[in-house]
Amino acid sequence: MKKKINALKAALFLLAIVSLVGCRKKEEISVLVDHLWFPKEAGVQDLEITANCKWTISIDDDADWYTVDPMSGKNDKKILVTVQALGDLPSRTSSFTISSAKGTVQQQVRVSQNTDEPTELRSITDMVFGVTSVTHWNVDYFGEMIEESYRHKEFDNPYDTASGYVMYFFQDSIGIQRDNVNGDSTTYYSFKYAFDPYSRILHIEFETLTDTSEIYNAPVLIATEDLFRFQHEYMPMRWEISDMRKIGTLLPNQKTRMMRQATKKRKPKGGVFQF
Repeated sequence: MKKKINALKAALFLLAIVSLVGCRKKEEISVLVDHLWFPKEAGVQDLEITANCKWTISIDDDADWYTVDPMSGKNDKKILVTVQALGDLPSRTSSFTISSAKGTVQQQVRVSQNTDEPTELRSITDMVFGVTSVTHWNVDYFGEMIEESYRHKEFDNPYDTASGYVMYFFQDSIGIQRDNVNGDSTTYYSFKYAFDPYSRILHIEFETLTDTSEIYNAPVLIATEDLFRFQHEYMPMRWEISDMRKIGTLLPNQKTRMMRQATKKRKPKGGVFQF
């Protein structure tokens, strides 16, 4: 009888161990984007890791032209990816892998710099981007920044055109910019655009009230599924860098409605800059 009781206790003990193992949570790791693109200049981008476990990072091919900090962590955490200047190289690509402590899950993130892949603009066509931050500064006649003119603003609501503007990019090289006028009305301006993936120049052209074209040639610094950062000179000797976040995807009927509203020509804001 005693032997039967001991056997039963052992069976129950094993069952409890199996139950505990089965109840342990499954390791999960995810990132918002799996491709970070950098221009040829040195730069830094942050990436949010979402996880429910400990994790470590390994850089593939032992690439020494970028760093990831921190290289390990637990649960959700933001990491910083810092790249060196490209120098004379045409482009370079590597990747790093985020692995869970037990090795049951891995997430790979690609890092590329000055890539010639003509895919960056596809991610913004037929999508809506709104301004989340903007930086302005003036330069003197030698091209040097005038320090007291430097201004940086952050906006909480990209839908609020009073804090900037919203741009809609369509696949047929036509776009619409939505501006807030005097804080109480909204105006839609249509524009033409073209993108050269090799020079990374975004060409934007508005019609103006004087039957001329207002042209911007904006260097595209970052263009991903969620962030579109570009730089352009929008008035003589005044420069701007804008960060735009994706806030939606356009439906065909939305495009038709906005095209009907985009009938007004734009008031020129400053110099016109040709190719």
